[in-house]
Amino acid sequence: MDKNILWKKIRIFGILSFIFPLLLLITGIILSNKGFTGMVENYEEGAARFIQYIIFAAGAGIFFFCDGISDSLSRSFFAKPKKDRVYSYFLYALSTLWLLNIISITGFIGFLICGNLTWLAVFVILNLSIGIRYLPSHKRMQKLLGEVK
Repeated sequence: MDKNILWKKIRIFGILSFIFPLLLLITGIILSNKGFTGMVENYEEGAARFIQYIIFAAGAGIFFFCDGISDSLSRSFFAKPKKDRVYSYFLYALSTLWLLNIISITGFIGFLICGNLTWLAVFVILNLSIGIRYLPSHKRMQKLLGEVK
């Protein structure tokens, strides 16, 4: 595949991946405005409470450990010298950005359980704040290639 076409796809993918959390937040706002109160009536008791803890831990864990996960992904994608570096970077960007989007997805699931829009907004903010760091660029790819060598 032509490298210019692949770079265009990488940029488009990066932008779409960055917009995804915002779409989840907009969906949550619309649901709240329509009167959505959550799927579980008493979410502070029973299994729903523990499910929320697990969801919170998963989203927060990804946020706090994303650098280590990203480093591991970069080593695995760029360690193979026979592969095209731009294609490897595309796979790295795809994996990293969607891993980060799990933060917003867990926030949205938590919102569906309890109807707390603040929960969703905080997770979207976490996702976007760390996602800026991983938006695909030539400079980021060159930095990763320098770290792998």
